[in-house]
Amino acid sequence: MVAGQAFAQVNVEPLRQQVTERKFGVRVNASATTYAGNTQGVIFGSAALVGGRTARHFGYLDLSGDYTRLSGVVSVAKWFAHLRHNLQISPDWWWEEYGQLESDRFRRVQLRELVGVGPRVRALHHRVFELFFGTSYMVEATQLDSIDQNPEGEGTFERWSNYVAATFNPDERIVLSTVNYVQPRIDRFSDYKILSVSGVDFKITDHLHSRVSATARYESHAPSDVRHVDLELKSSLELVF
Repeated sequence: MVAGQAFAQVNVEPLRQQVTERKFGVRVNASATTYAGNTQGVIFGSAALVGGRTARHFGYLDLSGDYTRLSGVVSVAKWFAHLRHNLQISPDWWWEEYGQLESDRFRRVQLRELVGVGPRVRALHHRVFELFFGTSYMVEATQLDSIDQNPEGEGTFERWSNYVAATFNPDERIVLSTVNYVQPRIDRFSDYKILSVSGVDFKITDHLHSRVSATARYESHAPSDVRHVDLELKSSLELVF
């Protein structure tokens, strides 16, 4: 089993449980809305999460994108790709390797690339509750599109990435999960990033789930025209295979 990670990370805890049971899992959601008349534009969003496991290996690929253009103004334009592999060393220890690409026009991230490696441990295991901790060495390269001459956060940095993840299954149809990260820069701890991704997954049928997720992000060093804090609340329907 695995907990998701890296900046702009997704919460893969529901997929992790799905793959544990079935050896392979897919979750897909997509939406498109077109407006004409007083408001003209389009809202589009999509995400795909694919994972699989063998006796000692677990891997997943996450792809997502969002685009919104209303009345000639683009208010959202971002995409994200994350690939991760886990090797199980013991029943409660894993070794993780991951890579990620990300772009977010309104956080001024033209391109962010990162790779990382490190261990994770299952600290608590119960029929309805699990708790995990992870730590890793991460190299991050970021290109920004900012009005600043030398924008904060641009460059190649080494970070120490840490997370805690938990799942709670009060009912076989419901999964509550959270993943929380702190990622300070190794040579300057005052430069750090915090990310929290939590959600509730409701099983409607075997292949249709409803999901509500909340994301909070904080970057201590950001361009002058970007806020340090981002909050997002999203509800969606997912096809599960």
